[in-house]
Amino acid sequence: MSEMSLIQGSLKMKLDQLECHFTWDLKKDDIDLPNLLSRLKEQDKLELGREEGAARAQCSLGYVKFLLGHENEALKHLLRSEELIKENLSENCDKTLMVTYGNLAWTNYHMKNYTESESYLMKLQKINETFPTESSSVPEVLGEKGWAYLKFSCKYYDKAAEVFQKAVELDPENSEWNAGYAIALYRTEAGTSCTVNSPAIKQLRQAIDINPDDDVLRVLLGLKLLLCSKMLKNESEKLVET
Repeated sequence: MSEMSLIQGSLKMKLDQLECHFTWDLKKDDIDLPNLLSRLKEQDKLELGREEGAARAQCSLGYVKFLLGHENEALKHLLRSEELIKENLSENCDKTLMVTYGNLAWTNYHMKNYTESESYLMKLQKINETFPTESSSVPEVLGEKGWAYLKFSCKYYDKAAEVFQKAVELDPENSEWNAGYAIALYRTEAGTSCTVNSPAIKQLRQAIDINPDDDVLRVLLGLKLLLCSKMLKNESEKLVET
């Protein structure tokens, strides 16, 4: 086996251990890539002045561009994500950078930029030494994973709810993870019978308590309660008729 093959094999083993879009089983066949690309670009515009959300959009755009075969554009979006995170969080950005660094390591690997790929792995190693918790149990990583599942395909809504639940358990007062968990539950309950004590309604109330200014959550809660009232009305009418 050649030295280059050994280097590639060693890198690949390390990359497979990362928590990022490349290892979250986001299958190309499950995703409507043109639609997702359009939605992410729109999200990026809406997140002006809100760097954390914009960084998330840029990170996801990087992975989508990679799936579409545009590796240089993917790299550009991922570097922009890194830049936004550092601008927004300054010295407290390490945990939030983990997913972006993972994507950068993978993208450079596929572009045969092995030295660059290794450099991002080293950055991740330093972060892991500072915060010895497994990356799969870091709330910031779980949150990014949950948003990816929620955004990329309806097939991943159950996974999104599961991941956000874990993030909320680790960081109960985080408004982002609570909102994500509420939205994921709302979507998983779509088309099912509704009760006023459903998990989605409970979590929507919880998320709104933490962030009363989130108009999206208020609308979803209103819609959910309206649906419940209609179902209860129909049920009561049927009972009266019998």
